[in-house]
Order: sequence, then C-alpha cells, then structure tokens
Amino acid sequence: MQTIVKSTMICVLIAVLAGWGGAASIENHDQPMQTPISDMTLRAGSQQPAGPVIYLYPMRQLLLDTFERATLAPWTSSGTTSWGMRDTTDTYGPQAPAVSGYRYAGHPSTDLPEYPSSGANPGLICYLTSPTIDLSGIAELYLSFNYWGDFEGVATNFDGGIIEISANNGATWVQVDSQATGHLDPTYDAQLAGTGTLGTAWAYCYDTDPDWVNVSSQDLIALGYVSTGDLIRVRYTFASDALSGGQGWFIDDVRIAETPPQDLQPPVITHTPLPDTVDTLNNYTVSADIIDEGTGVNPDSVYLHYEIENGPIVDIDMVNTGGDTYEADIPSQNWHTDIFYSIHAADIAGNWANTALYNFEVTNARLITYDDGQPYWIPGDLPPGNGLYVQFSFSDVGIDSGLVHKVIYYFDGPGPFDLEIYRGTGGNPGPLLGALPNLTSPGYEWVSVDCDTLNIRTTGDVVAGFICGASGGDTTRVLMDPTQEYPNRMWGWIVGAWQQTPYAGGDYMIRMKVIPIEPPGIEDRPTDQAFTLTQISPNPMRERATIEFQLFNSQKVKLNIYDVSGKLIRVLLDDVKEKGTHSLYWNGCDTRGNNVACGVYFVKLETDDCVMTKKLLLIK
Repeated sequence: MQTIVKSTMICVLIAVLAGWGGAASIENHDQPMQTPISDMTLRAGSQQPAGPVIYLYPMRQLLLDTFERATLAPWTSSGTTSWGMRDTTDTYGPQAPAVSGYRYAGHPSTDLPEYPSSGANPGLICYLTSPTIDLSGIAELYLSFNYWGDFEGVATNFDGGIIEISANNGATWVQVDSQATGHLDPTYDAQLAGTGTLGTAWAYCYDTDPDWVNVSSQDLIALGYVSTGDLIRVRYTFASDALSGGQGWFIDDVRIAETPPQDLQPPVITHTPLPDTVDTLNNYTVSADIIDEGTGVNPDSVYLHYEIENGPIVDIDMVNTGGDTYEADIPSQNWHTDIFYSIHAADIAGNWANTALYNFEVTNARLITYDDGQPYWIPGDLPPGNGLYVQFSFSDVGIDSGLVHKVIYYFDGPGPFDLEIYRGTGGNPGPLLGALPNLTSPGYEWVSVDCDTLNIRTTGDVVAGFICGASGGDTTRVLMDPTQEYPNRMWGWIVGAWQQTPYAGGDYMIRMKVIPIEPPGIEDRPTDQAFTLTQISPNPMRERATIEFQLFNSQKVKLNIYDVSGKLIRVLLDDVKEKGTHSLYWNGCDTRGNNVACGVYFVKLETDDCVMTKKLLLIK
C-alpha cells in the first residue's frame, strides 16, 4: 500500500521531517553562502587527521539544516533504535514547508503508525547527533529548531525527548534546561514518569498535533553549557518505556548560530472559503485575518491570487481594513463560472505563507460532500481498470431531483481516468447513467469535471467515481480523509466486481454538484415573490454552514432555525435588508450558545408576504 508520504529512507523509530530548502548549509554572518556540509574541509591551518573526518566549522558561521534530502548525514543516529529521514514534499504540497503546511505529519497505517515497543522497561532510547562544530572565535551561541510530537497519549509523561549538548566533541553530555527554568523557550512540558531510560527528566512529552512548535534557546555560552573554542555537538534524545506510542518525535529546521534566531515562522492566514453563489451583480469580497507573532506582517506583501476559469492569472493587493483583517474583491461573473483563488502574505523577516487554492462557482448548484476536506492518505494499489466511487443522495442537500452538474476529485497525482456515473440502489450500483472517457488528472489537487453534457436528470441516489487508466508504474487514485464516517457510501470496482468499502481508514475525496430541478408548478418564481433562499453550504454541515439568500427589493426579513418538532432553535436575522445577495452563517448552536444535537433542522426565511423553508442536516 502506498501513501502520500514519499519516504526516502525507512525509519525504525522516528523521522526527521523535511522543510523548506535543500541540504544542510553554513552561513557566513558577513557574506551569506550555501555550502553543503559534505563539501566542507577542515578550517585553515589544521591538519588532516587519520581515520574519519571531523567536520570543523569555520569561525563566525552557523549550522542551518532543513533536512530536505534523502540521507541523514552528516547527522548520525545511535541507540537501541534509529532515527531516519522522511521526505514530505508531497505530503505538504508542492514546495510547502513542513512547519506551515499539511496538518498531519504521518500516515495512520503504513507509515510507522507507532514507534516500536521494547517489551520491557526501561524501554527504547535513540540519539540524533549533529556533526562537530568549532566554537573558535564564537562569543555567543544560540540553538533553535521546530518539532512535532505524537507520543504515548495526548498529554502524558511516559515517553518524550530532550536536548543535550557536549562541550568536548561528544565525550560527555549535559541536558539543556534540565530544570525547565527557561533556557529553552518554550521549555519542556513535564517531568517524565520514570518508566523509561530518561527517568524523571524534564522533556517534551505532550502531543502537538496539529501544530509545529518553534523552540529557541538563550545564549548557551553565557549560561555555561559550552565555551568559546570548544568543539561541540548537539543531540536530540528520545526515550520510551516498555509500551509503544504514537508516531514519535519529528525535528525540522535546526539552526545553531552566534546570533539569536530570526523569526522562522511564517504568518498565519485564517480565511473562510467563499461558498458557491448565485450573485452575478456584485463583486466577491475575499477577507482574511493575517497574524505574525514574530516580526509582524509586511502589509505590502499581502495579495490575492485568482483566476477566472481558464482566463489570465490576476494578482491584486489586499487592503488592511482594520486590525488583522485584509480584503480584496474579485469582479462579479456570469452564471456557471468557476473562480479559483489563494491568499499570500509575508512577515517582515521574509517568511511567506500561502493558503490552499480555493474554488467557488457562480451557480445555484448544491455541493454534496461526505469527506471532511482534509487529505490524509490514499488507498492501496489500484490497477488499471479498477475504480473508486461514492454514492450521493440529493436529499442530503434538501432537493428531490437534480441535474448532475460536476464531479470533483482530489487525486494523488497525474494520470488518466474515466468518469462514470451509475444509478444508486439499495445494493450494488445500478445501470450506467453516463461516462466521460479519456480524462487526465493534472496532479496532486482538486479536479472538477463538468458533466452538463451528459444531461443526467434524476432523483434519489447516484454513484459517481472513476476508472483509472495506465500511468507508468502507478495509477491515478483519490485521497482519503483521516476518518471513515460513511462506509456505506464508499464503493470500489475491483477486479470486475463491486465491493463496498474496499479500503478502510477514511472517506474517498469525491464530491458532486447538482443543479436542483424543482417539481412542476414550483420551478418558476411567482411574480410577487420578493426573495429566494438560494443555498446552504455545506449541507450536511459539521461545524458551521453558510446560508445565502437573495432579495429582489428592500424589505424586512426573518431567518430562523427550527428542529423537526417545530421548536425555534436560533434567530439568525430579524431586520430590514437591502436588495441583493446576503449571507449568514449558523455555527450549530442554539440561542443560549449551546451546541445542538446532530439531526435534521429547517432553515426558514420569511417576510410579511412569503415563507421559504429548506432542510439542513447537522452531523459531527
């Protein structure tokens, strides 16, 4: 079984995650350079020793290692098990750094779900040790790095890792900040329980998912750990007790220098993606909150990148509208137009952050989705001629019948495929309703295929998916999210037969858009109707849903949420609104702010003369 993580070396215990950049490098404080450690020689005036080469770093230079390569060298691993290298370029998306990219660092079943159990106390211990660094002429010394932890339990103290330093080239070691007094920021989580090799040492032992943690030290020379002229080494020590745990301890972006670390973290961009809209009259405002706790956001760097279907790419500045909020407008578009966009920003230190590529459409189509939007891993081998499918129910988005408008896939890579749509039944998928052969996935991203030409107008359920074609040594497959919540909706065409849920672990990331077909007598809007409740998205909802409605003149409007018994749950709007398209959101809470139970709810839009109600399904 293959995963979205492309492992360059199988690791026994834990992995060093890839980040932004290339090989380990050094940097002169006066004249930056990027020299691989393997190309370095002994500093001037020294003699070549017999035996293995000891890497001696020239004066006033630093170690900067982002581990974006296939081998662990010049670092070394030792102990009862080993550290290893994991290249996560594909996991984090093209050219995205580990510390600000994809939420999950590993794979739940094939990419070391757990570090191994020793079977007996005191458990396992392993060391990741730096090459030798010469402190001749170095007056101050600072260490910084990023880490991600998945240990035994969420906030337990059985397993964990510490930082150690040697002033004599590895002959003896001392723990940095052994009493958790703030020599490291942030310092260790807790003292270990005493069940492992590290005893009751203070350690990083709490899970960090989904975040990476940036750690920096005070001046290690001033604190007395090492001295000017020492040959030093730094190591990361991980230890467990008799039981296995999570995926382990991941280290990235190590910097050892005579200057305090710069701001290494990019800005954090918080944005709610724009939903599909029926509005063809007004611009579409993209708004985002952008925060950088280091050097601060560079306001001149914030821009919106968008493309109207296959038109030219446009980059425009986003304007600060107060506080941390930035906004920019995308011009209004015609009916059934796709719009793709992303947001980009940098901090004063020059660290860039980029959002995912978002997509919305000017349409009245309903989006039916059963995945949670988080690509996590992919199914096993899928030979040419096999395929994966999802069964979609129109009733889940509040309609009885519709025109299949689009099928949307999140593929794991480029390759050929055929789109296929079958009628849904109580058992295996029924007869084929339509197909689009000889399509091609461009790569690791969402792919939207227009199905209007198939003219599939139907009621009830449909089953949509793909048959993969030959593509070198691999085939096109879709990704899965972290948790399988809809196994009864997942189908596979495997070796010439239908199988329900042929792959466990998550829901297939296949979605469908359906244009509602209203029953006869309701399709045309009465001339005296002054509004329409256009869309609820997503539906089903998990955490929040956007409710969009359009007014054809200025009027007083009420928008309320009711449960199936008719009880009023939440008043979302009771006010006069101007002509145009408006949107509100419901966060799944009642009037008192309490989370309501999963189930069916009704969104009711009313004026003095008209009432319109649509169904909304809340799931967790």
